[in-house]
Order: sequence, then C-alpha cells, then structure tokens
Amino acid sequence: MKDRKIYVVLTQTYTCIARAIKIISHEKYSHASIAFDDKCVEMYSFGRKYINFPFYGVFKREHIDSGLFAKNKNCLIAIYEINVTERQYIEIKNKIEEIKNTNKGYNIIGLLLAIFKIKLHRNKYYCSEFVYEVLSSDNVNVYNKNKIIFKPEDLVDNKKFNIIYEGKIRDFILNS
Repeated sequence: MKDRKIYVVLTQTYTCIARAIKIISHEKYSHASIAFDDKCVEMYSFGRKYINFPFYGVFKREHIDSGLFAKNKNCLIAIYEINVTERQYIEIKNKIEEIKNTNKGYNIIGLLLAIFKIKLHRNKYYCSEFVYEVLSSDNVNVYNKNKIIFKPEDLVDNKKFNIIYEGKIRDFILNS
C-alpha cells in the first residue's frame, strides 16, 4: 500500500498575540496547522474566530489565501511534510473530525500556562496542542506521547519531517 503525505504548516502572522508568543517563546513561528495537500489550500487548527478579536478562538478550517493570511501577505510560513501510511492518514482525518465535533473551544488559558510549562488538561486546544494531539493519537503515533508542553516548532523537530517551503505566504501562493 502506498504511503500518503500530510503537512504541518507553521506561520507567523505578526498580530499582537503572535508577536507576544514569538517574544516569549523565542521561536520564529507562533501558529501551527495541519493540511492534507501540498498547496495548503485547506488547513485545520485552532485560532481566533474573528480577525480583529484574538481572545475568542475556535476549531478552524483555515485557507492559505483568506483570513489573517490574506490580511498580511508578508506572513512567514514553513511547510513540512511527513509520510504516513494509508491507515494513519485515515486515522488523522478521523481524529480531526472527532476533535471538531467534541471540542469545547480554544484553550487560551492553556496557552498562557504553557509559557510557564504548566499543562492544563481540558477538552479545548491551542494550535500546536491540537496538531500534537492529532499526530500522537493512539492509531497514528507520529509522535510519542511523552511531551507535555510544546511550541509550534517543536512539532517538526523530528527527522521524519521534510521542509518543502519556507518564506512569505505571498510568494508561496504565487508559485503554487
């Protein structure tokens, strides 16, 4: 059976929250999403529901050419791919659907506590927590479930991931 690919997409949108996360974490990227195509036309994550109000977040289908990404075409983006089996691919899609249907919202408190390396267990997620949960679920096992707190770049700090693009979103969209 042929392997499939999934994509972890890291972004830096330069919003106030994104800049604060960058300053605190000392990392290049502040947001993480998961996609099933190399053009990243449709991605999944947790983030703000309204562009101008960062404190109300939800499970989101994000699009590379709309929302915050369209508002600032100079956003930085890094796209990593990983090979997964057909079974893992299906399980990843199922896990995303399960989280979408059962989540209670955005884990803003968990995000704030993560700064102090404190894990808050709840049925809510922040972006990198969501991607980690999907890829470490029992039937997927891309990650071992041994890390408690993680930043977006921790998600791709793994030899299994290959970077396929890094640069500005506008350049990625033009060349896709």
